[in-house]
Amino acid sequence: MKHTRQKQIIDIIKSKIIFTQEDLQNELLNLGFDVTQSTVSRDIKELRLIKGHDADGNYRYVRSDV
Repeated sequence: MKHTRQKQIIDIIKSKIIFTQEDLQNELLNLGFDVTQSTVSRDIKELRLIKGHDADGNYRYVRSDV
């Protein structure tokens, strides 16, 4: 479940501008993942997501190793 959820997080941040953990949590809830803010926070840390500028200049969550 964790691996599937984290893969979905990567797909979400690639396809949508996500500004906050709450935005990400809501996206996951809409996809049927029953997640808390704490779970989202841990996933962000494990996936090494940071807030940064994408190619279009939007400030959003991005992979820190990309």
